Amino acid sequence: MKKISIREINQLPNPNIIDVRETYEYEMGNIPNSRNIPLDDLIDNPEKYLNHDEKYYIYCETSFRSSRVCDFLSDFGYNVYLIDGGYKAWITENGQKK
Repeated sequence: MKKISIREINQLPNPNIIDVRETYEYEMGNIPNSRNIPLDDLIDNPEKYLNHDEKYYIYCETSFRSSRVCDFLSDFGYNVYLIDGGYKAWITENGQKK
């Protein structure tokens, strides 16, 4: 599984970030410019949300759920990176909640 740190994601110009937490979790705080696609929706219909030609950076609260999603999507040929540590790591690195 390919991983990327919060520090590295902060360096990218326009990363395509996906939050796989439930909508209520996303609404309580998220990585700026990410989009929310709950885990079950993404696993049930990846072709609805993703393109094989793009890179996606995926996170959840701590990387537990997102690591499952990354493994699944990688098996189907999607170019996905796990954001190591998830939203909690983002809060730690950036020192704030958004």
